[in-house]
Amino acid sequence: MIILFMPFSLMWIVAGVCSGVAILLSFYLIYKHLRNYTNPELQKYIVRILIMVPIYSVDSWLSLRFVHLSLYFDVVRDTYEAYVLYCFFSLIVAYIERDFDLVELLHSKEPLPHPFPLTCLPKIKLDRSFLTNCKRFVLQFVFIKPIVAIISLVLETQGKYGEGKFQVGTGYVWLTIVENISVGLSLYFLVLYYKAMEEELKPFKPLGKFLCIKSILFFSFWQSIAISFLVYFGVISPMGSWSVGNISSALQDFITCVEMVILAACHHFFFNYQEFRDPDKVPFIYDKTTKTFFNNPKTHITPIIKNFFTNVTNISDVISDTRETFILPLLSPDHHQTTIKKKDEETILLEPEDKDIII
Repeated sequence: MIILFMPFSLMWIVAGVCSGVAILLSFYLIYKHLRNYTNPELQKYIVRILIMVPIYSVDSWLSLRFVHLSLYFDVVRDTYEAYVLYCFFSLIVAYIERDFDLVELLHSKEPLPHPFPLTCLPKIKLDRSFLTNCKRFVLQFVFIKPIVAIISLVLETQGKYGEGKFQVGTGYVWLTIVENISVGLSLYFLVLYYKAMEEELKPFKPLGKFLCIKSILFFSFWQSIAISFLVYFGVISPMGSWSVGNISSALQDFITCVEMVILAACHHFFFNYQEFRDPDKVPFIYDKTTKTFFNNPKTHITPIIKNFFTNVTNISDVISDTRETFILPLLSPDHHQTTIKKKDEETILLEPEDKDIII
């Protein structure tokens, strides 16, 4: 079978090699962070972000191999994609909280203008409500993305999804619109927070890290749109037992496997473990001093496993933020607003003189 002039068997092998290389690069970096776990509050988010590459690689490769089941595999990938965006936001929040009282710092700043092209809107007052709104709009994508993926799966089983078809009667069009709005809002409030804390975040060099995250969201979404246009203009057509949807999914999965190698390499540069390195650690894999391999495995491996399962995989922060930003405001909106106002009043702040602002 040929997909865009490449034999399917060759696509599968190339994708498998790329996925394997990407996974090895990622596991090595994850191992290094867990070995030098000197700042858990930051590194737990970094490791969660790094796990994205193995998940994407395995998922995309399996989707390519079992193309008729790709929509089922993609539910896992899509869910983690949204979770990674939340983890990056939490990472840059945690970085500021390491050295500052975040709410007090927000109060000390001038109102924030909206980025282009929304500069005509009134400036945003920086306070606790601003931080809550940023959390809320970043976090909503964590729930919307998997819901969209599950609805896609249900519609596909009913023959009403119509992947790649820009027709009003298909679920693909409407779910694409919903997903685009959701990710757009999430990225916008992430950028607002970054702009508000730009000066304090400079030592952390967040732009490269952000581009690593955004590139996945950008390419995964717009690749699917580009492939859909190829279908629309007849460049991609059904072949044998493969439908247009199967071919479109296979092509996107193949491209994703190749991209994961590039992303894994970028992670080594932008999420390097060197700044967290513990100089007192004795090398485990190879000790140059004693010229020995795998020194005292139990002593070295146990903390890595413990750090991963007790800290990295702990999602209590997601539950806490969901409770704070969604559940409490819905259950008791008046009490929630009163609590926020009371906390703000307890914070020593300098009120900005500019009154032409909105919250």
